[in-house]
Amino acid sequence: MTKSFCHCFSNKEEIERGIADKCTYLAFCVVSGEHGAVEFSFRTSYIDSDSVAPFKKFYDVSEEFEEDNKTSRRIRIHSKHPLSQSDAEPTEKSFLRSSERFYSYKISLDLHKLQSFKDNPDNYLRTIHSKKLYDEMKAVYKNIFKYPPDVLKNDHWLVLVD
Repeated sequence: MTKSFCHCFSNKEEIERGIADKCTYLAFCVVSGEHGAVEFSFRTSYIDSDSVAPFKKFYDVSEEFEEDNKTSRRIRIHSKHPLSQSDAEPTEKSFLRSSERFYSYKISLDLHKLQSFKDNPDNYLRTIHSKKLYDEMKAVYKNIFKYPPDVLKNDHWLVLVD
């Protein structure tokens, strides 16, 4: 299983093709461990380095949508074994190019329910701090799997920006 990370993909290709006119990023965040992973993604238009490295602050945060383009993206759980306490029907699939098959679940935590999300009437000031999101996703992992995720250097993920 891949270590925990936050990878931000820009829409540079859409801008070059004239499909979009504003630079945005899809932030794809994963906290993983021996039992599986917790995944969440959102959109942002500006990523700033925090005064305390390696932290980042995401500005102009908005929700990412499911494939139907209507439903807000929820936190997803990818488990190596079926979760006995879940009423949801999992889908079995690979995750992050792993040869293993995972049971994938969606839980009812979307962007607006995350404690790390700071809402604001000014869209630009809608923010998420990378450390707070990482800690919140670690807590979800520990709550679901009853074990902590893999330990990372500086107890924080690396934020990659493409």
